Amino acid sequence: MAISYITHNDKRILYVDLTESKTEKRSLELLEETKDAYLASSTKLLVLVNTVGAFVNPVVSNKMKEYGKMYFKDRAEKRAFVGIQGLKKLILKAYITMVGGNIRVFDDIESAKEYLVS
Repeated sequence: MAISYITHNDKRILYVDLTESKTEKRSLELLEETKDAYLASSTKLLVLVNTVGAFVNPVVSNKMKEYGKMYFKDRAEKRAFVGIQGLKKLILKAYITMVGGNIRVFDDIESAKEYLVS
């Protein structure tokens, strides 16, 4: 399942696994699922996003920015991204500039989880 909850040090983390998003259609579907998970939560979330191999293009990027402003920013306590390189790094920098929020980038999932629960 691409959107799930994991537990680390007794804290609940929303895990968004984008590694299976190999097309624009699938990436947009996963953004919808992520939005639904954010909206279903009654508390601020700790969020871990794995973008290794994820598909991104201008359509997906624009939808990310839109949802970031509308749904993600104010509903997340902390967000950690893994797998950000090349073009995705530029897109994430633009996303952070436009949306803001507490976002950090990590090389591996374990470091990201440690940050989220700290």
